[in-house]
Amino acid sequence: MDFNTLVTDGRSLAALAIIRSLSRKGYTIHCGESFKHNLSSYSKYVDGRVKYPDPEDDPDGFVEYLHAGCEQEGYDLVVPVRDHTTILLSKYRETLSEVTNVFVAPYDVLDPLMDKGETVKIAQRADVPTPDTWFPEETPLEQICDAVEYPVLVRPRRSSGSRGIQYVEDPEEFDEAVDLVSSQYGTPMIQEYIEKCGYTTACVLFDREQRTVGEFSYERVKEYPLSGGPTVVGESTDDREAKTYAKQLLREAGWMGPAEVEFIIDQNGTPRLLEVNPRFWMPVQLAISAGVDFPTLISRLAAGDEPDPVTEYETELTYRWVLPNEILWAMNADSTWDGMRDLVQFDRSSQCYGSLSIRDPKPVLGTVAQSLRFLTDPEKRRFIFDRGW
Repeated sequence: MDFNTLVTDGRSLAALAIIRSLSRKGYTIHCGESFKHNLSSYSKYVDGRVKYPDPEDDPDGFVEYLHAGCEQEGYDLVVPVRDHTTILLSKYRETLSEVTNVFVAPYDVLDPLMDKGETVKIAQRADVPTPDTWFPEETPLEQICDAVEYPVLVRPRRSSGSRGIQYVEDPEEFDEAVDLVSSQYGTPMIQEYIEKCGYTTACVLFDREQRTVGEFSYERVKEYPLSGGPTVVGESTDDREAKTYAKQLLREAGWMGPAEVEFIIDQNGTPRLLEVNPRFWMPVQLAISAGVDFPTLISRLAAGDEPDPVTEYETELTYRWVLPNEILWAMNADSTWDGMRDLVQFDRSSQCYGSLSIRDPKPVLGTVAQSLRFLTDPEKRRFIFDRGW
């Protein structure tokens, strides 16, 4: 199939996975990003490279550029990957649908899921377990401070990568933590601290009628930073409870499109909601390699097809984000020796990788070029390392 496709956010490993998947199906692939030397642009599967205005700094310029580009290049499909592009394509989906195909939820459906507080409320309506949560707009902070059982977390309602979370051990720290989060992220929410036994994540694709087109689950084995961050090593699972809860939540929200729903496992073995990522997720390559090709399913939905649901897949397949995050994990692990020993254990029969590929090796060079760009920019360097709590 010759389907002319623009995949945004070439800096993301998710974009690279989407590009590789769709190219193997015969699609013509254009990779977009706001800077030239992004990791996905180095892939041999990219037929064209697009540099557009930064969607975060210049959203109007991005939308105008995208609309004009769709007219000029004749894109049959645009696939947004990260938050800002997904939000903008959602906001302008009607206008963009005049010049291309997009498969994103309406903005009034997507926006509440970008707000962790609103997401908790949706989950509670859907009978999905959540940590106990308090909202300053509903209960005075003084009452919350007196009512909670410490420790608690003061969490931004809109952030990513565990950024901004404050761990509060006693009432004396409460006001300072709330003020700090409020000054940087706006009104926070306060959640009970869950002594975790692990994480489980459900990934779901709904069509326009909230029917399941694809589903998948995985366990987070390693994360960086160690205190809380993106998946560095994950393993495919068949967690039916998590997938059921995820679908309950997303149906309550009126969802369509791809979404990742993250849960923390408490001491009783109950999965409790952490957050929803209403877009493609970083380790989407794990799902693709296991047999749930979300990018291809979405392209078919965008084209008006009705693909058969994909709910069966390989379990116990391991995903690794080696460069650079598994290296950073190993360097900061309790036992650097054990971390380094894990790092050099490669088995292509039971593992898949974020960027490493014998068939498509050049994104490793792109990772280096992109990393150098970010590390030499003080603001981007701070954003990368300001994770966890």
